[in-house]
Amino acid sequence: MPEQKTQLIEKLTGVYTSKRSYYVELKEKVKELSKRNAQLEILNELAQEFNITLPRDYLDKTVKKIYDSVRQILYLSRIAILTPYGENLLVDYCYISDDNCSKGIEITPDDGESLWKAINSNNQIVWQRSADTKDGFLHNQGLEVAVINPLVTHNKVYGLFVVGSDRYITYDPLDLAFFQQLANQIAIYLQDGALFSEVNRAKLEWEATFKAVRDIIIMVDPDLKILRLNQAALDFRGIPEQEIYGKKYCDVFCTADGPCSECSFYEALRTGEMINFQRQLSDGRVMEVYGYPASQGQKNLGLVIYIRDITEQLKMQVQLLQTARLAALGEMAAGVAHELNTPLAVIIGDAQLLLRTTPQNDQKYKILEDIETCGQRCKRIVRGLLTFSRQEQYVFQPLNVNDVVKDALSLVSYHIEKNKIRIYLSLDEQLPNVEGNSQQLEQVIVNLLLNAKQAFDEDEEELEQRITVKTGLDKERNQVFIKVADNGPGIPQEIVTKIFDPFFTSKGDSKGTGLGLSVSLGIVQKHGGTIAVESEPGKGAEFTVYLPPSQSADCTDSDQEG
Repeated sequence: MPEQKTQLIEKLTGVYTSKRSYYVELKEKVKELSKRNAQLEILNELAQEFNITLPRDYLDKTVKKIYDSVRQILYLSRIAILTPYGENLLVDYCYISDDNCSKGIEITPDDGESLWKAINSNNQIVWQRSADTKDGFLHNQGLEVAVINPLVTHNKVYGLFVVGSDRYITYDPLDLAFFQQLANQIAIYLQDGALFSEVNRAKLEWEATFKAVRDIIIMVDPDLKILRLNQAALDFRGIPEQEIYGKKYCDVFCTADGPCSECSFYEALRTGEMINFQRQLSDGRVMEVYGYPASQGQKNLGLVIYIRDITEQLKMQVQLLQTARLAALGEMAAGVAHELNTPLAVIIGDAQLLLRTTPQNDQKYKILEDIETCGQRCKRIVRGLLTFSRQEQYVFQPLNVNDVVKDALSLVSYHIEKNKIRIYLSLDEQLPNVEGNSQQLEQVIVNLLLNAKQAFDEDEEELEQRITVKTGLDKERNQVFIKVADNGPGIPQEIVTKIFDPFFTSKGDSKGTGLGLSVSLGIVQKHGGTIAVESEPGKGAEFTVYLPPSQSADCTDSDQEG
């Protein structure tokens, strides 16, 4: 047969053997190429799957997936990822997981000499049981061969990637390179995860700090649209957060009473310079506003707006100034008293001597009585001025409010009456004492009397201008009261609720600071009381100070003074 002859000739010439060797070599090369392609597919799939937003626990599934994929082309019995933990190594991920290799096991330097050698040298190490008896951890895994791959990126070691086999096997250089490439991908993932965690931690710390600031912080873009704001800003407006973002600052937070002709913030954006101004709110609070331009290179990012309430600060500054004035007044009063007391003593003494030698039916007797009475009044005024100026002595003790009213009137009655304003006094002589400080309460009554005096139009002379001061006991409230009422024009209804706000005044800048009623209310509240106001336009205003009676005192008569 022709075919048999052909085969016989091929055998005799060796052609048949050459063909078989060729096909065997070709088959091996195809197998090798298939293995390398599979390795590339594993690396490519791993690179695509890893994402910095994935949780660290995602590596649990990935380690198993690497194990299953690699085992199809290379024999192995265990995969583990070890990370530094203080002076030891910690098993973070392990497959197959068992008692010898599971998450959380710590490996000391004494139990892993080859492991620490790979970390210190940053080089891949192929460990063999037959050549080593010092690596207790690898021995306990039942491994014959292990490839230890440092997880290194940007010269930083994040741990080890260990591939092990429970039987002796030789991995060729391309296989070892494949294991190191796997380790490189894992190292990049761990690095990105560490960087992401650091950035996220810093972000959370910044946000926590941003929200914890008690002053208002608002970030806006170049069009003044709100980008971010803290909790203080939300509390200030009382609007849900989702309803604020995207709106313009002017529509939500602007504290101006009317539309601005040219917003200061646009000027700050144009010049790139910080701005600062103050605004008073409708409720009397004073806000200090700062605008800080934000930029990146030549790009204008917007503004950081910082707002803080300086009402109490300004109030304290005014009170400090007032305290300084009172201190100066005290020193001046002491000097005046020293200078006046001597001539007053002579006037009063001479008047009393002359009265003793002058018959009562003599027309000069009445004049001498007037001289003595006026001298005594001057003496009381000087004493009252000294007492009023010594405001530092805030001692609470039982006192009768009638005495407080009389002392206050002795200071300001002449100032009121010279403006043709009559004072009507109605004092309940059967009042319980209150616990308080007479100087502070005297300051309250003086403030109320001066406010009542200033309520009158200086040019108005058609009607009798009068101020009524009344004391009594409100049995329903069980509180002592002091009423100061006037028949002036009254308080407009739209500002009645604002008159106790700090710095609110309807008198104009030259006539008041807007602190009189605010300070007075604070004093009365410290005494456990309150101030009520009633007003009707055209019919005057009435302020009532309510104070709780002293629990340790009974009703007492007020001292009578001539």
